[in-house]
Amino acid sequence: MAPTLPGMKARREQLIAQVDAILESAIDDCVRKTKETQSIDFKEEAGRRRGSQIEPGKSENPTAADKLADEVACMANTPGGGALIVGIEDKTGRIIGTELDIDWLRQAIYSRIDIAPDVVEKRVQGQRVLVIYVAAASEPVEDTGNRLRWRVGDSCKPVDRSEWWEYRRAQDGFDSMAQVSAATLSDVRPGALALARKWDPVFAELTDQEVLHGIGALDANGFLSMAGKQLFTSAGRTVIELSIFDVHGGQVLNRVVPEPEKSCLEQLAYIEQALNVVNKNNTVVEGFVHKPVPEIPRGAVREAMLNAMIHRDWNRSEAIDVRWIELDSTLIVRSPGGFPGAITENNVLSNRSARYPALADVYRAIGLVDKQGVGVDRMYQSMIALGHRPPTIEEVAGPFVETTLVGGSPVLPVLELMSRIIPQARQEDYRIAIVLYLLFQRPFVTVAEVARGLQAGPESAHNALDAARQTTVLGEPLIVPHAGVWVLGETCRAILRKAEPTPFLPARYLTTDQDELQKAAMLWLCEVGDIATSDLMVLSGSSRGTVKACIDVMVETGIVTAIGNGRSRRYRLTNPSRSL
Repeated sequence: MAPTLPGMKARREQLIAQVDAILESAIDDCVRKTKETQSIDFKEEAGRRRGSQIEPGKSENPTAADKLADEVACMANTPGGGALIVGIEDKTGRIIGTELDIDWLRQAIYSRIDIAPDVVEKRVQGQRVLVIYVAAASEPVEDTGNRLRWRVGDSCKPVDRSEWWEYRRAQDGFDSMAQVSAATLSDVRPGALALARKWDPVFAELTDQEVLHGIGALDANGFLSMAGKQLFTSAGRTVIELSIFDVHGGQVLNRVVPEPEKSCLEQLAYIEQALNVVNKNNTVVEGFVHKPVPEIPRGAVREAMLNAMIHRDWNRSEAIDVRWIELDSTLIVRSPGGFPGAITENNVLSNRSARYPALADVYRAIGLVDKQGVGVDRMYQSMIALGHRPPTIEEVAGPFVETTLVGGSPVLPVLELMSRIIPQARQEDYRIAIVLYLLFQRPFVTVAEVARGLQAGPESAHNALDAARQTTVLGEPLIVPHAGVWVLGETCRAILRKAEPTPFLPARYLTTDQDELQKAAMLWLCEVGDIATSDLMVLSGSSRGTVKACIDVMVETGIVTAIGNGRSRRYRLTNPSRSL
């Protein structure tokens, strides 16, 4: 559990006072209070020094972002957090300054270590410096090199997970899963350890004790944490079960119920194996290669169940209810307990909070969960990449958190489009997937629409659109700007036009159908404003004559009114209150 709000506020005020005292000590382009502490660190902006010379600063500096992300991770692991003062030379206190853009830096750090710190601009002796305030993390934070470090004195030192959790356990009211149980190594099920070794080959050469200690599940006295006990010893009850239905609300064809004596890890693996049987493969031909593609990506299936195991309310006795619907290849995972903390269905993609940080960290340490969170973003990316709808994650009566994945045969043009994306790393970028999904549904996107899709703010939306803008498909841009909005590039459109008509046909607006053209025009009129014939041509890829016929009908029926003459003529909603 993170510090209470009053505690966080008091700590922040303390850090502000310390930083202000340092900056107010400046004389002759140097701060006089140069002693770095466990809480305060000076950082010269990396990448600007050429021998004795300091190169001019820039608003964006990836080298500096890498270094600062590592320092933020270190400070976040440190009790009480701390502050980094960027633009002051270490040890000497000489003021160098920095031109790093605050929004860019915050997003750059977030993209590297999943922490978005508070960054504040200060002026000292006429120079601009940045103060990065870092709150103490509720679970270990690995840096860009996958190192776990915290500050000891005035420098960052390695710390192992067990030591980190030892400290955290001493804090009153902290995560119950971090507390020590009465279970020992002798209670650990061999099958659970075998799974951990299977999932992370690094463990193959380690003893059982070394594995459990290394992942923070076993303390120095030989006792398992409650999280370790949860994963590696007998659960004593069924914690997850699977029902297979013919149709929604129909007949149960089969039930898969793990043995109660199995551990949570073993029960999870048992259900996953059963789902691999019913989640059948489709054969996709790529050149001369026949590639099996499951109805629902197997990674998305695992992530849905992992989310349920990590975030469920473990004070409740119900098993996690997993359902497979044969009719339309739908997976439903219902987890006991509502959303934890500040998570809602409107921010589940961007909020990384965990009900039990210690439990999430053990899953992370054995390689089932990455350092970026618990995989909601990966669920989104993998579903969209097959042409499926993104997951639905919502709280329902009980309360339960219900995750729904609707699968089926992949949409081949979407598969082709995703496979052609360059740089290749962006094929796995959930932000790119979400921008594309939005453009599968509508002819253009705005910053506001992308922000809603990402469940984040305008800053994240701008970054996502910048990344998409710098992405190509067969050498052509993935997206292109038009009149303040963004549309699919022409190569992407050409690929998507190959799609067979279905109820979920991507980019239905790429058509000569008059009804679809009118929908596209109305969306523009409601979200952007006046429309020209050329705008609708860009949105639909249709000829001037085709879109002019559509607009003429809208004029005749009184939906729009013509403004101006000739090529400059535009059209405006006759009744601005008209909705789509």
